[in-house]
Amino acid sequence: MLSKRPVQFGFYGLIFIGTVLRIVSCFQHNPTAYLFSDPKRHWLNGERLFSPDFMGASDPILYQIYVAAVRLLTGGNAILIAGICALLSVLMPWIYYRAAREFGLTRTPGLAVWALIAITPSLVAIYHYFMMETLLLPLVGVALWMTARHLRKGGRSAFLWAVFFWLLASLTKPTVVPLAAVCLGWGWWMKSRRISDVLLAAAFAAILLIPNTIRTQHYLGFPAPLGNPWLTKIQHRSGDKTIRIHFGKGQWNFSSPSCYMQPLEPLSFWAMRRAWEESVAEISINSKNGVTDWKLAYRNLNTGWREWFAQLGENVLMFLFAASWPDNNAAEWDGWLSSISRWLWAPLIFFVLDCNIREFIRKRFELLPVAVTAFTLFLAFQNVATSEGRYRKPLEPLLLMNLVWAVSPAHKREES
Repeated sequence: MLSKRPVQFGFYGLIFIGTVLRIVSCFQHNPTAYLFSDPKRHWLNGERLFSPDFMGASDPILYQIYVAAVRLLTGGNAILIAGICALLSVLMPWIYYRAAREFGLTRTPGLAVWALIAITPSLVAIYHYFMMETLLLPLVGVALWMTARHLRKGGRSAFLWAVFFWLLASLTKPTVVPLAAVCLGWGWWMKSRRISDVLLAAAFAAILLIPNTIRTQHYLGFPAPLGNPWLTKIQHRSGDKTIRIHFGKGQWNFSSPSCYMQPLEPLSFWAMRRAWEESVAEISINSKNGVTDWKLAYRNLNTGWREWFAQLGENVLMFLFAASWPDNNAAEWDGWLSSISRWLWAPLIFFVLDCNIREFIRKRFELLPVAVTAFTLFLAFQNVATSEGRYRKPLEPLLLMNLVWAVSPAHKREES
């Protein structure tokens, strides 16, 4: 027991340092001072929650509700806003600690998870921006916590709590839907297998999804409970740097930050092909036609297999090496740390996957490595949207948890 204490004190020290850095980051770089591009859009979405513009109707709904609540509670006061963002930033690593303990890691490995997440630069800098990931990260952590709790306790109530938080995470950003499906499917198979639980989960999902289904039907002309998927799909498939959408009396330009990055810099000046030209794809949308105009625009951009594989290759490189935008501002200490730490992720991904695959070969299957492996492969090889370093963000704490899991002796994974 005594031998554990210095190690635990070391982890507590890292947690303290990470906590201080998270608070300093939010107050030194106040989120209200970074209202540009996506952060500005999210800030305005919170103001226009009940009368959204085109993008407000297209974005996932839960982060808009969160920003609206922040605006209401703080009255727009910058200090109070920084306090809320700092609190969310500080709580996030602790939530993954609770999830790690619930998955069976004992105290010392659990503290290692907390410490690693607390000091990871890209998971610090994002919190001084209004970005969906600031809410998504803790929600995924709670969803994992509830999933592991269901695996430990069983029962319908525990399963529905897991369903609830995975739904909240999916309503914040639908990229986590595959992760949710793996976790909930695994939990149901291991602890329930009752059709009645599936029906209750479906009813639960309908209750949460119906409001935004009605909202998007009204403003976009078609139901999109998790947000409009066509924006990123069309931009990616077009091969152009920008898509210009004409709708009603206005227009909106959309492009991916990946089109403005050289992810391997300074080792290489490679960039996506579309980054080297100012190309624009123009589409016209009439909400009275429902989803028809979106589907037609997408179908008209049909590409061959050679182009499909070229875009896939670009996506894989961006996923592995691109910095996370907008939290990569090298002029600020946290952004600089976030940018240079991007080189850690590719080696960590390959190491964790190697550890997991070795476990699978030995026919040892646990939810955490299975879920992390499936989610990693999904994010790396999806070819629907132009990949960004930020798309890696919800995977990052999972990789760190899986790393600790992989290097911990088996007796450190017992239920505590």
